[in-house]
Parts: sequence; structure tokens; C-alpha cells
Amino acid sequence: MATLKILRCKNCTAPLPAGTTTCPKCHAVNLVQSEVNPLQLPSNLTNDYIEFFKQQTESNPKDTNALFGMGLVYMGLKNYELAQRNFKLAVDQSPLDADVYYYFALSLFEGHNPMHLKNTITSRIEEWLHTATNRQAKRKYLILQMILRQGAFIANGLQVKGEQPIELFNRIRTMVPEPDEIKEIEEHVQISDKQTLEWLAEIKEGKGALKKAVPSEAEKMMSYFPMHAFLTIDSGAARDDFFSDDVTLSTHVSLLESPTMREEFFDYQYPPLEPEMEKKPFYPIWRMLKVVIGYFLLWIVALVVVDVVPVGLNHIKIEQVNQQTQAEVQAFFENHVVIACEPAEEGSTETLGWYKEPAEDLNTVLKYEGIERSWMGLAGVGLMLLPIVMLIIHWLVIIGSTSRKRSAVVNRNKEKKVNYHNTMARHNSRCTKYEYMEFCRHHLSPQSPYLCESYDPVAAALDEQRIDENDMRGKILFVNYFEDEDMDGDYTTNPLIALRHVYYVIAIPQRDKLVMLKNRWDTMTDRMDTCDAESVFYRNILSLNVRGDEIEIGLVGGTSTGIVLPSAGQSIFSYQDTDPSEKMTYSSTRTSDPHVFVKALETLIASH
Repeated sequence: MATLKILRCKNCTAPLPAGTTTCPKCHAVNLVQSEVNPLQLPSNLTNDYIEFFKQQTESNPKDTNALFGMGLVYMGLKNYELAQRNFKLAVDQSPLDADVYYYFALSLFEGHNPMHLKNTITSRIEEWLHTATNRQAKRKYLILQMILRQGAFIANGLQVKGEQPIELFNRIRTMVPEPDEIKEIEEHVQISDKQTLEWLAEIKEGKGALKKAVPSEAEKMMSYFPMHAFLTIDSGAARDDFFSDDVTLSTHVSLLESPTMREEFFDYQYPPLEPEMEKKPFYPIWRMLKVVIGYFLLWIVALVVVDVVPVGLNHIKIEQVNQQTQAEVQAFFENHVVIACEPAEEGSTETLGWYKEPAEDLNTVLKYEGIERSWMGLAGVGLMLLPIVMLIIHWLVIIGSTSRKRSAVVNRNKEKKVNYHNTMARHNSRCTKYEYMEFCRHHLSPQSPYLCESYDPVAAALDEQRIDENDMRGKILFVNYFEDEDMDGDYTTNPLIALRHVYYVIAIPQRDKLVMLKNRWDTMTDRMDTCDAESVFYRNILSLNVRGDEIEIGLVGGTSTGIVLPSAGQSIFSYQDTDPSEKMTYSSTRTSDPHVFVKALETLIASH
């Protein structure tokens, strides 16, 4: 909830500047410092707070609290343009406040549906939310991020980069809720996606996180199967099975030399959800009928006006027929377009038509009506026809607007289908998890059959330490594994996280000391972390033991250090010296066997 600490009058609740002793509005002296939510101000206090924040910013243009508060007030009024302007100023003054980024992102929705946002707006919201969550991952930030990614991306058949909406949903359910967090979002975001609505309903109900399912037999086998066994568990797709064709495997692994292909591996690992198609709006028949009724009444009024007001609609009554009357009637016909005639016969009604000449016997006619051949007459015709023209134009506007909406829905649905099929095609053509692991394995080797330039971390470490490998008396230990510190070794939850980073340790026995180098390789970006180095002099080593997943090194003084080893089956690349024909893994100076390393190190220490 967006709350600010503000000095208020206890009597009239008006906001007051710091240092005030008496309320200038009601002259009360009972003042109190309290938390106020500017998003939910009563209508009678809105102007007071706007004026208060304006005074604060005028006296101090860099007052972040006042700028943020002003933005919240305007946002509560649904004036998103002014809200965004103040949030931007607040960000400029206080770039570390995560709440400002969040509410800026919320204001960018402007009450619209995420499914119908423009791509530029969606990108802006994503950027601001990303910044907010990086500074502080509050629950409401993740809720809004889930709504955006599900509605604007998944529902439209687009691929989500980063955490999937379902992953955000599972995180949210484990966090402590804030008051009115979802209500606050719903006031400024229109949500129609069914999946999002279901998730929000569960979040509101306060259901806890899903308990971990009972491990399958395949998952149980991971503890003693090779590392790549887990790679097929996450997906039942045939693509993730092992390739028996070495040529195909070689081709796909070599493609991963390109960082773009590695990004696609992570971005398109999961199949996209089929987008929800929008329904085309129907033509508003009832609205069109109401328009007809309205313009019909307006036409009746126009006829009455034309009949009452002299606007060129005239008539001539024939009461006594003589030579003068005939001349007057003839003159009337010359000056008017005669459109109506009322017969003299009793009981007859007026008839409409176009009368070009008077009747031969004027005694048969009681009255002629016509439109004057002048600008006045033209105005009268225009007045009579105006409602009809307006009706036609209004109909065309309604039909045109509805047609454009229908066309826009069709285009959006087509775009969703195209995006969905493109994403699905990228998903189906991605490299498999097994291929990715093979790429990492060969990337760590000094002799890769797939890569043009292979990175050899051991050779790089030796070069850094200025050691000639040919002069080594002991064995260089090289161990490596996929792991993430947040997973606690449980790769079944999200294998992709595990595949992102490779951790490795290189232990180099030098003349008088053991140097242990620890590093992490980001497999997607090819970036290496700063190497963590530790040295232990031989004279300080009292014992060496291999215990489970660690080499324990006992030191003088009762202290100890150690080298973390990969768990069973989780090693990516291992050196051995038993088969010289195996060019990739054979080495007489390097080993990944902790027992071989410890034995060689004990011999070196003893001879020292």
C-alpha cells in the first residue's frame, strides 16, 4: 500500500507542512503525524492534498516525498499523464526507491487491458518493473509482473524472457501479502485473461505454495545416474531424448558456439501456451435503431419548423377563379417548385408530387404548395433533408467504427497466431538439453571436435599462475558441475537454472604451496566471474581426506579448508589417465579423481 508519513490536523484531517503548530484551515491545535494513502483519499480532501504537495514542491523542487505523493494523488484521480510526470521527477531525485518505479509501471497501464497494450508500452512497463524487482522483490511487484507477462505475452502467443508467469505465481504464494495489494492493481489494470484471473483468485484466498510432488522413479535414479539423466525429466518431448546419430549431435552442438543460439535455448525451452483469441464485436443493431428513432423525431421537428417559419415553403389558395387568379397561379408556378396540391373536392386530401403546370380548371384546386426558387427555398429543403443526411452519416460512422474494430480484432488474432506458430517453431527447432550439456562438456576440454576455438580453463589458470604444465610433479585437480546456489542441488525444480552456470575448481600444486582457484562460467553469455583464489602452504597441512562431496584439508591450529566436489553423476567433464587413445579426456598431469589428486599431493608434501 502506498503510504506517506504526513502531519495532519486531527480535526479536519487537512495535510500540514512540518513545523506547523496550528491548522490554518480550522485553527485547531490537535495535530498528529500519521500514514496516509494518497491513492485512496476522500473526494473532499483531494484538492487539499494537491495544494499541499504543490506548496512542498514549490519550496523544494527536489522533495521526493512530495513528488511521489502528488503522483499518487493524480493516479487516484485516474489522471495518468500527470501521475507519470510526477513519478518521473521523483525517480530522477530518488533513483533507489523501488516503490516509485513500481507505481510508475502501474500508471503506464492507464486502466487498459494488458492483452491490448502496444508493444512500446509493454516494453516500458517491463523495464520499470524489472528495475523495481531488482531493487526489492516485493510481492505486489511480482503480482503486477505476473499479470503483465501472462496477459501481454503468453496470452498473445509471445515468448517471455526471464521468469515465466507460473514461476512468479509460485513465488508469490510463498510471500507475505500486503493490504489491498491486488485491489490497488485492479483499479488501474483491466484483467480479462482467464488464467490470470484464476491465479489472482487463488492468491486472494491465501493458498500456500504447492507441496513438492513425490519423486518419480526417474527422479530417484538421478542420484546415481550420470548428470545428463535429469535433462529428460523436465520435458517429455522427443527432442530432449539422446541422439543416436553422431553427425546430428555434432551439428547441433557446434551451432551452440553462437551466443544467439544459446540465448534461444533458454528463451524457447518451454512450449508457448496457445493464445486466447478475441471475439469480433457485433454490429450494434439496437444502437442503430435508436439512432433512427432519434433522427426521425428530429425530422418531424424540422418539418414543423419549415412549415411555421418562412424559409421558402409557400402556398397559394385559390378562392375565386378569374383572370387575375390565373396570372397569380402562373406566377406562383414560375417562382416555385410545386410539390403538393389540395383538390377543392370536399373530403379530398393533399397529394404530393411534382406539378409542372397549373390545372386547366382551377376550380378543381383549393391550394398549391411549393418551394421557392431562391436561396431561402434551398435552405428550407436543406433543413428538411438535414436529419436524413445526419442519419446516413451517423450510420456510416457506426458501421465504419465497428468494421475497424472487427478488422483490428482479426489482425490481432492473426498476429497472435503468427507469433504463436513462430515461437512454437523456435521451440521445436531449439537445441536439446543433452546437446547443451554436451556443448559445455566439450567447451571445457582442451580438444573439442565441435568448436573452432575451445576455452581451456586449466590452461588459462596455469598461464595466470605462470606455471609450465610440463614441470608439474603432482596432479592438477579439475572438477566442474552445473549448480545454482538457490537450488540446493535440486535440479528437478528447474533444470534450465542449473544449465545456465558452470562452477569449477582448479587445484594447482606449486613448489611450496597448493593454490585453489574457484570460478563460475555463465554458459549463455560466455562471461567469467572474477576468480576466487586461496593458497595453503604445505607446512601448514596436517591431513588430507576425501569425505563425500568434499576434500577436507586439515591445517595447523585446528582449522581446516576444503575443495567442494560434484555430487555423484553431476560432473560435466572429467580428466583420466587410463586410456591415452581418448584424446579429449586423457591427461598425465590433470585429473578429476579426488583420490588420485590426494594421493599425488600427499607424495608431494612428503617429499617437500
